[in-house]
Amino acid sequence: MNKWSGYKNLLPKSRLTPSTSSIANMWNTKYEIVSTRSHFNLQTGELNNPHDAEDYDCLNVPGFEGITRPDNYELILYIHGVWSGLFAAREQLGRIKLSLNANGYTDQVICYSWDSNTAMDPSGWAVAKSIADQNGSKLAKFLSDYRVKFPDDNIRIVAHSLGAKIVENALISLDQNQTWNKNSAYKITSIHLIGAAISDTATSKNKPFGIAIDNIVKSFYNLYSSEDKVLQSLYVNTENENPLGLFGMKKEQPAPTHYIEYDVKSEIPPLKNASGIYQPYSDNSVKGWGDNHSGYIGFRERYPSHKSLKDDGAVNLIVSDWKGKRA
Repeated sequence: MNKWSGYKNLLPKSRLTPSTSSIANMWNTKYEIVSTRSHFNLQTGELNNPHDAEDYDCLNVPGFEGITRPDNYELILYIHGVWSGLFAAREQLGRIKLSLNANGYTDQVICYSWDSNTAMDPSGWAVAKSIADQNGSKLAKFLSDYRVKFPDDNIRIVAHSLGAKIVENALISLDQNQTWNKNSAYKITSIHLIGAAISDTATSKNKPFGIAIDNIVKSFYNLYSSEDKVLQSLYVNTENENPLGLFGMKKEQPAPTHYIEYDVKSEIPPLKNASGIYQPYSDNSVKGWGDNHSGYIGFRERYPSHKSLKDDGAVNLIVSDWKGKRA
């Protein structure tokens, strides 16, 4: 973990930089969020009172809290990664919506927002992993509640970076539930991991996550970039292994039946400022195609033209998968 000291100049010095704080009001829009924000202590990773292992909060989520659910609705849930405060989570939700809209997909997207904005150092990374682990049961409870209310809806999940850890633990939890395990109607329609910051052996069909993929998910996709500079540096140097989001699943590992993966580096252009705002921990390392860990869900134009999309990242491939246009 001492390798982190070599990257300290890449990390933001605060949660909200001066440039973002001056334009924060540009995100004052209605957001659809499943949230576990403030459920955990950001220093220790422990649950805060009065929260428990399965509770969650909903804001503007169709079908919950009296919010009207459109006809022919399908749940699209985006899960952000590590070091994303509420502002960053909202920005990412807005950006993936822009990218989906550019590909003809105009349905609502829900953000799963969690306490990932820990300290940007090895200790904070360890706490964020613990919080992500514990969010698995919370996500599983939300998905179970949703499936009970709407048994026929498609459920689609897109998880970035350490958000993959939440998906991993949620699926393992659901696989232990007889209703999910034995009832084909309870399957999740599709899951896409993008830039997954979890072990490259996690999805092996011999591991609990891989077994759960076969039992719970109709179509599972791992989109990785072999040039992802954040995963190449901080993850590898900290975990002493390759992440799933860098080269895909470790080659000698057997894949689940419903598992597809491919390299999307050619979909992530050598652009900085994916959010439209400078992000040192990812932007300082961008030199070529596939480098930008923040670019999987697209690139905004820089402020003040931030409401326009510069590039859709790998979202066009996600939509193609949804429409069954790829293998």
